[in-house]
Amino acid sequence: MGAKCACGKGNPCMSTPSEAVPALKMRLEEMKTNLPVSRDLTDNEETALVLTLASELMASGVDIGEIKKMTYGSGSEDPAPPVLLSAVGAAESKFLLRLCPPHHLACVFAMYGEQNRLRTKAGHENGQDLLTNKVKQLEWLFAGEEGKTWDIVAVDDGCPNNSKTLAMQIIEKNSLKNITVLDLRNAWVEKDPFFMQRGLDEACKKSRKGGAILYGLLHAAATRPFRPTARPKLVMYTDSDLSTDMALCGLLSYGILCRRCGMSMGARYGSEGTFLVKPPDQGAAPHPRSHYEQPNMMKIVLRHYARVRLLPMLDGIYDTQCAFKCFRAEDVKAITNDVQSMGADFDMELLLCALLHFRKQGIAQDKLCSAGGTLFTEDFAESNFMASSEDPDKPYKTYANMMDALVTMHERFIDQDSIEATKAKDLAAFCRNMSWQTYKKMHDKLNKRGPTLFDHPFTLDELKAAAA
Repeated sequence: MGAKCACGKGNPCMSTPSEAVPALKMRLEEMKTNLPVSRDLTDNEETALVLTLASELMASGVDIGEIKKMTYGSGSEDPAPPVLLSAVGAAESKFLLRLCPPHHLACVFAMYGEQNRLRTKAGHENGQDLLTNKVKQLEWLFAGEEGKTWDIVAVDDGCPNNSKTLAMQIIEKNSLKNITVLDLRNAWVEKDPFFMQRGLDEACKKSRKGGAILYGLLHAAATRPFRPTARPKLVMYTDSDLSTDMALCGLLSYGILCRRCGMSMGARYGSEGTFLVKPPDQGAAPHPRSHYEQPNMMKIVLRHYARVRLLPMLDGIYDTQCAFKCFRAEDVKAITNDVQSMGADFDMELLLCALLHFRKQGIAQDKLCSAGGTLFTEDFAESNFMASSEDPDKPYKTYANMMDALVTMHERFIDQDSIEATKAKDLAAFCRNMSWQTYKKMHDKLNKRGPTLFDHPFTLDELKAAAA
């Protein structure tokens, strides 16, 4: 929810009539009073209200930067309710899309085990009507944009609950347009070399979202266009649920087509303009509060410290796992060629392969990736990083393994004869094969310093002393 305008001076440029600001201020106060405190992704009316309010904000004539000042909060004032913040993000996204040249955007997501969220709330208590709502969000975003088009590619990778059939029934029932439903199992039937080399089996049990996304990206990038071939084609992927609004896709298009970055992505935390929402009773937490409230705050800081030094192409990217990434179609094959994982860690590997690809093309560090802040609706109940009564040290073990895994990635993605590798030599030796007990000792001592930002300038000697 933060991007610069084409002139580089700030947010999308608008001329604000003098009488518009006071009027909108009154209207915003009314919205803040009447809107729910948190966010309910199963409420279709609430999801639609985001777009209605976004249209109202755009029609107000007030500069989007001024609207942010009135809604983002400050040190003494909480941010506006999540529905209103989502509307601000959608409005900015549509302003940014207007600045982009004609292009096509293909949107990919996996739908393993989505038989509940595909339904409406009337059909299941966790139903989000996700296909219908994704279509409505994209229709709203692209409405009135001549020469700018979109489509959705939904991929089933062996869902035992038949999400694919349910999705096709919903498409037919609601007359949804611009949607292709794929089945990763076809890659096994056709003995697709890319997936066979990665161990794809008939039931797709070795794919954990990653295989489905890779299949969708490659399909979307290679599909013959129905529009003039001269228009740029972008391919993005996202989560299946509504945690990140598809109306924010304007941020992605703008990052590549106007900022001229190699790729673009969203960010859920770690920088200004990001907000985390924890339903059912908590509002939007802005940065850095959302970071400080993380139960794994210091673990995330230590991971980032090692990550940007062992993998320097990640400098400036805080949320590497965010499933809201976008590429030019012509880059997809080269980027995915070296991605080996089809599991949960494919996000990170795909990002590293992309950044390395753009580095080799001579793209400057600050143009490798455009990252835009988003509002993300979180649910920690499903987190794999939380402690349990059976193993209270589980988070330490998880993050200690990450430190060692970062060394492996460093050795794979960084030329070991380079200056970068030489600079990181001592850190790599420290992190390699780090035991969880050593990690826990280091973490607990450093955690006593309290709230700590991502880029805190620890020294390696500090880490070693804390681990001793």
